[in-house]
Amino acid sequence: DHPFSKVIIMIPPSATNDHDYSIYTKVPVTLQFRDAPDFMDLCSAEVSTEWFMITNSYHLVANHVDLMFTPGKFVPVIPFTPATYPFCLKYPYCNEIVKLSQRWNPGHKQVVQDMDMLYNTIQRNEFCNEWIERNGENGEDLYIKHEPVRYRHRGEKIIGPKGPTGTDYFAYLIREKKDGMYKMTDRSLYGARTPFVKVYRKEEKLDGMSEDDLVRRLGMTLLSNTTECSCERFENEEDCVSSGLGCLWRPLFESCHP
Repeated sequence: DHPFSKVIIMIPPSATNDHDYSIYTKVPVTLQFRDAPDFMDLCSAEVSTEWFMITNSYHLVANHVDLMFTPGKFVPVIPFTPATYPFCLKYPYCNEIVKLSQRWNPGHKQVVQDMDMLYNTIQRNEFCNEWIERNGENGEDLYIKHEPVRYRHRGEKIIGPKGPTGTDYFAYLIREKKDGMYKMTDRSLYGARTPFVKVYRKEEKLDGMSEDDLVRRLGMTLLSNTTECSCERFENEEDCVSSGLGCLWRPLFESCHP
């Protein structure tokens, strides 16, 4: 039960395209071979609809997706996390997202998760054109051009995004005075229900590590291949409490948590 009318799957140039996705979904599926790194998918995806959302292979579409809009004007309601120390700034990656967004909108303090944003395709295109002009087609100038001294000292050790983010996109809209196309709501006060459920939490974290960090984490033998299942994937009380993972059902939010 979801509102999505099309799916674009971004795949590497070396991947095969002989899968029959009609087995898994009735929604039309298009395969697009990447011509840029995966962190550029937000800008690379050839979207033809007016609006779209993004996710990745570590997530599943929730059993019930109910996007929120304001009554009357039908403006998309988007949750944000305040860029404060408890919720964001104490985490290096989130802190870096805020710093990068402030290149677009100085003083920006709203962090929007990439998978929470409902992107307007026209505005995405205009944002991405400028993002690529600033930072290169593959993001190669994101740090080295704008922060050369910092990049010279830290280089690949900078903990932060390598491509455009939902927070960048929204900061750009604020600069352009187009942010009125969304109604923002503070998830730290009112919560939020994501349309995509994280299934492979551990794998996503490990895949995001550098080779050196991965070796230090797993050891030189790299023997750990266990999956860390997520409580978030269980969307009703019965599945949550009987999962065997120690999950707890929170009836107020109708969600499952560790």
